[in-house]
Amino acid sequence: MKFVHPDDAERLKQARRDTLASGASYECEYRIRTADGSYRWFRSSAGARRNADGAVMLWYGTTQDIHDRKLAELTHQGHTRVLEMIAAGRPLGEVLTALCRLAEDQINGARCSVLLFDPLRQLLRNGAAPNLPAAYNAAIDNLPIGPAVGSCGTAAYRRSTVIVSDIASDPLWAPWRDLALQHGLQACWSKPILTRSGDVLGTFGFYYAEPRSPTQSEMASIDGVSHLAALAIERQRSEAALRESEEHYRYSVELNPQIPWTADAKGNVISTSSRWSQLMGGTTDKTEGSGWATAVHPEDLPFVRENWFEAVRTRGALDVECRGCLADGSYRWFRSRAIPRFAEDGTVIRWYGTVEDIHDRKVAEEQLHRAAYHDDLTGLANRRFFRERLKHALDGVSDDSRAVGLLVMDLDHLKQINDRFGHDAGDDLLKEFAQRLRDGVASTDVVARLGGDEFAVILSDVAGEEEVAEIARTILSRMQEPLKRSGKALDCRTSIGGAVACGAGTSPEDLQKQADLALYHSKSSGRGAFKMFIPALRQEAQRTASALEVAAKAIESGWIMPFYQPKVVLASGALGGFEALLRWQHPRGGIQSPEKIAPAFNDTELGTAIGERMRSCVLSDMRGWLDAGLSIGRIAINASAAEFRRDDYAERVLEELRRTGVPARYLEVEVTESVFLGSSTQLVERALRTLSAEGVTIALDDFGTGYASLSHLKRFPVNTLKIDRSFVQGLESDAGDAAIVKAVLSLGHNLDIEVVAEGVETAFQSSLLQRMSCDLVQGYHFGRPMPASDVPSFIISWQGA
Repeated sequence: MKFVHPDDAERLKQARRDTLASGASYECEYRIRTADGSYRWFRSSAGARRNADGAVMLWYGTTQDIHDRKLAELTHQGHTRVLEMIAAGRPLGEVLTALCRLAEDQINGARCSVLLFDPLRQLLRNGAAPNLPAAYNAAIDNLPIGPAVGSCGTAAYRRSTVIVSDIASDPLWAPWRDLALQHGLQACWSKPILTRSGDVLGTFGFYYAEPRSPTQSEMASIDGVSHLAALAIERQRSEAALRESEEHYRYSVELNPQIPWTADAKGNVISTSSRWSQLMGGTTDKTEGSGWATAVHPEDLPFVRENWFEAVRTRGALDVECRGCLADGSYRWFRSRAIPRFAEDGTVIRWYGTVEDIHDRKVAEEQLHRAAYHDDLTGLANRRFFRERLKHALDGVSDDSRAVGLLVMDLDHLKQINDRFGHDAGDDLLKEFAQRLRDGVASTDVVARLGGDEFAVILSDVAGEEEVAEIARTILSRMQEPLKRSGKALDCRTSIGGAVACGAGTSPEDLQKQADLALYHSKSSGRGAFKMFIPALRQEAQRTASALEVAAKAIESGWIMPFYQPKVVLASGALGGFEALLRWQHPRGGIQSPEKIAPAFNDTELGTAIGERMRSCVLSDMRGWLDAGLSIGRIAINASAAEFRRDDYAERVLEELRRTGVPARYLEVEVTESVFLGSSTQLVERALRTLSAEGVTIALDDFGTGYASLSHLKRFPVNTLKIDRSFVQGLESDAGDAAIVKAVLSLGHNLDIEVVAEGVETAFQSSLLQRMSCDLVQGYHFGRPMPASDVPSFIISWQGA
C-alpha cells in the first residue's frame, strides 16, 4: 500500500474490505508510484480462497497497466466538460480556468496560464492562470509580442510553439528571468492559440519548478487543450461580434433611409411602410397592388420591368434606379432593391425589398458628371467624354456590317474674330457654331468641343464613307450663313476631316489620327472644305482583302500543311518533340510562309478553318508516327485568337484527339499573349483549363514581347514559356537580352514552368542557354522546319546519334 497514490488508497482498501465481508472478488483502478517517482494507472482484480471454516488461505489476483487508456479516458472526460461549458455559453474566464486545470491534470507538475491577444494594442492580456502566483500574473499582464519576449510573447510573434527548458540560461527570458526565478519558475513552454485562418488569439503557457522539456505525449496534450482554447476564444469573440451586430442593426433600422416593402409573385405590392406615404405625399393604398407602376416615370417603367423579369429568370437580386411621381406631380429619383423567395418548384412565393430616396445624390452626380464631361461655354461633351464615347462606339463594332464615322473640324477664322472683335464675340461664335453642329447631326451622335476652336462628331452607326461625307456636307451648308452680332457678320465656316472605321480592330487613337490628317489636308487645300481619309484605309482594306482571298483559296485547295521543327532537351540532348509550323504550297510559288495570309488568323471563319486543317494534318501525322513506334515527344500546334471566339475550341480539339486515338499528353497548344486580350478572355480561359484538365499542355509563345503580363501566368494554366527568338539572337552581344533570358528562365523555374528558347542558330547560343539551365531549345542549329515525310528519318537518325 505504500506505493499506492494517497488519493486512491482508501478506495482500494474499501474494495478489499468488501471482498472479505461478502466473499466475492473485487476489481479496482488506482495509481502506483514508479521508481522515478511518477505514478501510473493500474487495475487489480483479486479474490480470496478460503478453507472449510471460511478463513482466507490465499489471495489470487492480476494487476494490469491501464495508464494510457485511463489518461485518454480522463482527457476525453475533461475535454467533454470544457466543450459543454463552451456550448452552454459560460464566461470565457471560467472556461479558460477549467482548461488550465485540465492541462495541469494531464501534465504532471505543470502550472498553466492563458494569455489573450489584444489586436488593437498588440499586447497579451491575462486570461486565466489559477495556480500561478498573483504577483507574477500582474507583472506579465500587457505583455508585448516580439521575436525575443519570453516564451509566450515569442510564440505569438512566431505563430509557432516555443520550448524554453531552462529559463535561467535561455536568452529569450533575459528581461524576465529574475521575475520567473523569484517565483520558482524554471521552465516554460508556450503554444500560440490560432484561428483556423492562422490569426493569433492568445498563448497557452506551461510552467515548471525545474528545468525540463516536453515528451511526445505531453506535446499531444498541449495540442489538445490549445485547440479547445481556440474554440472557446473564437466562440466568445463571435458572440461579442453578434451582439455588436445586433445592436448596430437595431440602431441602423431606426435611422435607415431604406423603406421596406413586400410583393406577391406577380409583383403586386402587399405591404409597405407608412414612411413611403409620407415621402410620396399620398396614401399607402395607392401604392398597393399594381399601383406602384403608375408612380414610376413612363420612361423608366420598361427598364424596371425588364430587370424584374431578369431577376426571376436568373434567381438574382433586383437593383434599379428610377424616377417616382410625387403627389404634386414632380418626380424624384429612387433606388429599389429586392430579392424573390422561391418555392421548391422554382416559382416565386414573395418579393422582399426596400426603396430609398436617392434624388439628392442623383442630382449631385448629374451635376458632377456635367462638370467633368462637358464644356462650360458650349455645353457640348468635352475631350474626356469624347474619348470615352469614341472608345465605346468602336468597342461595339464586332463585324463589317457596322461602321463608326468620325468628323473633326475647326473654325476657320476664330483667331481673327477674337483679335478684331474681342473674346466675347469669339465666345458667341463658338456657342452658335456648337448649336448649329448639334442641329445638323442625329440626336444619337456625340458632338464634342475638344478645345479652342476644335470640334468633333462621333457618328456611332453609319453605312459607310458616303454617309459620313453626306453628313459633313450638311454641316458645311449650315455654317455658310454668318452669325449676326451687333450689326457685324461673324464667319462660321469650318474645315472638316473625316474617317471611317469599318469592322472591329480600329483603335480610338488611330481613327482620330486619320481624321486629323484628313482635316490637315482639307485646310491645306483650301478652307471651308471636307476631305475623307480614303487612301490609307483603302490600301489597308485591299491588302487585307487580298490576304483573306488567298487564305480562303489555300483552305479550299488543301494548300495548308504543317512543317515540323524539332525541340531538343538541353540537359540530355534528347529529342523533346516538335512544333508544327504553318506553311502553304502555292501551285506556282512553292512553299510559302504564313505571313502572307496573316490577316486570316484574325478572321473568325478563316482562322478557325485554318486551325482545323492544321490539327487534322498534325494529328494524322502523330497517329502514323505512334503506330510506327517512334518516340515523338510533344507536338506543339499554334492556336489563333479567332479559334477561341466560338466557345467550343477545347471540345473540338478533344474530340479530334479521341477520333484519331492520339493521347492528349502528346499534344501541346501554343498561344500568344495577344489571345488573352479583348472580350473573349473568359472563353480562352475556359478552353485552356478544359484542355489542361485532359492532359494537353499549354505553351505561352513569344513571352516578353509586347503583351507580356505576369498575371497571365497566374490566371491561365501555363505549362511552358517560349522565349522569343529576338532575345535569343542578341544573347551573345546584348547584355539586356541576356538579362531578359535569365529572368524568364528564373521565373519559369520558380513557377515550375518549362522554358523553351526559340531561334537558336549557333552552338554558342546553345551553350549559353545550357549554362543558364534552359529546358528545351529549337532553331536552325538543331533542325530546320521539315515536311512530315522527313520526320521519321530525322527521329531515327537523332536517336541513333
